[in-house]
Amino acid sequence: MRKTPLQIGVFVCAAGAFGVFFRWLQLQLAFDNGLAGPSLWNFVVPLSILAVAWLFRRFVEQYRDERCHLPTEFHAALKNDLLLYRMVRIAIGAVMCLGALLLFAGAETDPNTVFLRVIAAAGLLTGLSWMLLLREANREPGESRVWLLCLYSLIPVLFFVVLLVYDYKANSLNSVIWAYVIEILTVCVSILAFFRVAGFAFGQPNAEKAMRLCMLGAFLCFMSLADERKTGLQIMFFACAMQQVLYAWIMVANLEQGEAPPPPEQPSDGFERL
Repeated sequence: MRKTPLQIGVFVCAAGAFGVFFRWLQLQLAFDNGLAGPSLWNFVVPLSILAVAWLFRRFVEQYRDERCHLPTEFHAALKNDLLLYRMVRIAIGAVMCLGALLLFAGAETDPNTVFLRVIAAAGLLTGLSWMLLLREANREPGESRVWLLCLYSLIPVLFFVVLLVYDYKANSLNSVIWAYVIEILTVCVSILAFFRVAGFAFGQPNAEKAMRLCMLGAFLCFMSLADERKTGLQIMFFACAMQQVLYAWIMVANLEQGEAPPPPEQPSDGFERL
């Protein structure tokens, strides 16, 4: 039996709660004076990630088995015209902007002040563009400018790319891989998740990958909350987790019954290759 949007949201948030708990236990029990030692939790954490990734894959495969498909057109795939959606997307966007402002204000004492302020600016744009993108999804197809949709959907990808560069720079001399590997993995999966969502705006959608990656990206964002980082960044990670939960919720809610249309032609040098 296929999962409803509510069930998907509950599963992702519940998995995230277990994930943050497992990661917190690893940080408490496997680390001694900042160094990671042998511990059962060094196996539990990656195994839990693999198990959750497999579970989300099965959820999406169930939709395919029951002949459900997501429309390939941007507005049909991400339509969210209910009042509840509007309230939630505004709240999540506001939380993202709040985290960005806190990070910007608290970056003065950090050695990477300029880098953190760039991240804060990108986070602020992400919160705003994300709300605008979902608002555009409720318009008629002919009313939206394609280049604007592409720009809105690209900004979150750039935010995580900048964050990934910062993580590599900040941990370039850190020999304790377990101290930062979860955050690196979280950022990489989130890049792919928002990249796949951007595929709807760019005319190269892959609904199954978009749903799977949004679920997994949200789970990892929740798990990474157990790590220590600046308050602003913590808030932004939480907001990004909720963004991906809402994306997964919306895509599941917009599934249609019947044969899926043939996928659009993939140009040899186009979106897929990028």
